[in-house]
Amino acid sequence: MRDSVVFAQVKSLQQRRESADLSASALEIHVRAVVDSARSPYPAFVADARLDAIAPGPVTTMAALELCLVGLWYRASGGYVIADLDLVERISEPTGRRWLRAVVTYLRG
Repeated sequence: MRDSVVFAQVKSLQQRRESADLSASALEIHVRAVVDSARSPYPAFVADARLDAIAPGPVTTMAALELCLVGLWYRASGGYVIADLDLVERISEPTGRRWLRAVVTYLRG
């Protein structure tokens, strides 16, 4: 996913009550992890190994901690369960529709 679309999703998430207090880097890790897991058989699960492929360990560790504290992620055996099913569903949409939604959200913001 292109950075502009990721940042549009981050901006959209910052406006939600449950994620307003999260750092921008935690939200970016959240979006990138959802994008990565959306192509897997378990789109609401982020394996530890996949998370470490998204960003360096210290960055993902702090992001995961923040996301767990606000209830967007839950620790599971070997990774994290994503509780933000709205984002998982939105990211799993066909690419064209997802891209259009992200652009409209970004332009409105």
